[in-house]
Amino acid sequence: MRIFTGSPHPFEGNQAFFDRDSGLLSRGFCKIGVLSEVITLGSPTRNELPQMNHATWHQMEDPDWWKSLDLNGLILITWGNWRFGTIVKAASQAGIRVAQMTDTLGNSYPMADFKAHLNAEKAHYWFEPRWKQVTRMLCKLPITLSIRLVYRDRKDARAIASSEWFFAPTPGSAERYRKLIRFFCGCEAAKKVRFIPFPVNFHFKYSGKIKKQNEVVAVGRWDSTQKRTPLLMRTISRSLDTRPNLKFRIFGRLTPELEEWHRSLSPAHREKVTLEGMVDNSVLAEGYQRAKVILVSAAYEGCHNASAEALCSGASVVGCRSPFLGVLEWHASKNSGRLADSDSDEALSTALMHELDAWDRGERDPVTISHDWASVLHSDRVAQRILSLFSEDPDTPNT
Repeated sequence: MRIFTGSPHPFEGNQAFFDRDSGLLSRGFCKIGVLSEVITLGSPTRNELPQMNHATWHQMEDPDWWKSLDLNGLILITWGNWRFGTIVKAASQAGIRVAQMTDTLGNSYPMADFKAHLNAEKAHYWFEPRWKQVTRMLCKLPITLSIRLVYRDRKDARAIASSEWFFAPTPGSAERYRKLIRFFCGCEAAKKVRFIPFPVNFHFKYSGKIKKQNEVVAVGRWDSTQKRTPLLMRTISRSLDTRPNLKFRIFGRLTPELEEWHRSLSPAHREKVTLEGMVDNSVLAEGYQRAKVILVSAAYEGCHNASAEALCSGASVVGCRSPFLGVLEWHASKNSGRLADSDSDEALSTALMHELDAWDRGERDPVTISHDWASVLHSDRVAQRILSLFSEDPDTPNT
């Protein structure tokens, strides 16, 4: 059995690439005994792993080139974008069973979930004054519900339906994509949409050798607006006032703003907050294993790899309720976290305190959290779930 993964985008095939997304999924297939490599656009670069293959756009549009690879299956991360439809078609014509994959939640399409689409538009521009948000929405809606339906959404729907399967990353996103496909392509085509999560690396797991501490981790690119670094800082300050013995470890690219805030903390609070910065995965894995909770301040995310990694390590998740954070609702759904009702520091801190109280009462079990999520999210489990589709009867109900 030969199942390759990939994406019609240029990537450097170093170890970091094979630690997530299509590279990690390929490793998952290899772990369960399936021969798997990765194909992306572009030319090879230095220090690439041998499992990385590059192709030109012309090659990817050529059925004969795909035939030469002698593949049984192909998993392409295309996000359902119609621009990659010719590549999907060429691979299918070569006799390969093709699945497309996305890490998006489907709320960018009004026909998938109109209310969620409106809320997502608002959440995406959370930092703007309300009058500007309303004005933008009123200006965009007529185009969104007419021209864009024809020239983007319908094309995307047809492109999604052109492969044998389309994988959405959460149960809720799968249902949204089914609604989209039903609207444009009919009920039979909608059966192609399946819930398949994005994979998590094997080394994010519970360790009985590392005792859970009274710690909270936060992980992100803190120079990115969507991470809402000011909200994170205010929430931590408020939480330390409420629970002085709590410790925070902040991983990821630091900013002058974050460092200045850290220096401004009182000595008692400053020693409770560690700015870890960019670290190796081994250090991050240890951080998840020690922590009880991962705190998410982001305004919007796709699959949010960090919270998925934390769950597999036996930590629970606390974040804000948002149409762009549907993945966090899923992550908190198995007695493994909770969401704040609003995106204020008061609400987020309160949710964090309630979650830590649940840990204190013994209502959170790191072994159970890790087992439940690793059995779904680890890349070999994701690969096995995909492999099972190859022997599935076409009329089997969707899950």
